[in-house]
Amino acid sequence: MDIRIRALEPSDAKYLYDAENDHSLWGVSGTVAPYSLHALSKYAESYDADPFASGQLRLVITGTDGSDPVGLLDFYDISLLHAHAWVGIYIRPEFRRQGAALAALKFAAAYAHKRLKLKQLAAKVLRSSTDSLALFRRAGYDSRGVLTGWYFADGVMQDVELLTLPLS
Repeated sequence: MDIRIRALEPSDAKYLYDAENDHSLWGVSGTVAPYSLHALSKYAESYDADPFASGQLRLVITGTDGSDPVGLLDFYDISLLHAHAWVGIYIRPEFRRQGAALAALKFAAAYAHKRLKLKQLAAKVLRSSTDSLALFRRAGYDSRGVLTGWYFADGVMQDVELLTLPLS
């Protein structure tokens, strides 16, 4: 699937609401309570897209026609000092397994290197999330270790694999 990446708009609040309140993701996102549409609308309206001031950058993934969002691409804990950031990705269920996630991760690597001048990206993925692990590996990420019993997800403590991608 060919994609485009764009800035977060106030009109994206409904998609944020769906993503942030997807209970199946709470184990990996750290979310412990639902977000209100009102709170996410205010967030989208006041979003600061300066990744160096806020330490994060949230981008919207769309189809090439710029239509409704396909998903979200997040850079977080961005460090200028250490020239690295964590990356997270969310693809709406109806768009999964169509190549959007891999295209977005490839965009993320090029953007982080060329525009943000970062030297490395990293991701934390549940070891039980075999599709996500395969996705990051296809995008060139290498495993750097496992944090045993690191996240509480699906009612149990789960292992998290740390993956990194050097940028050049």
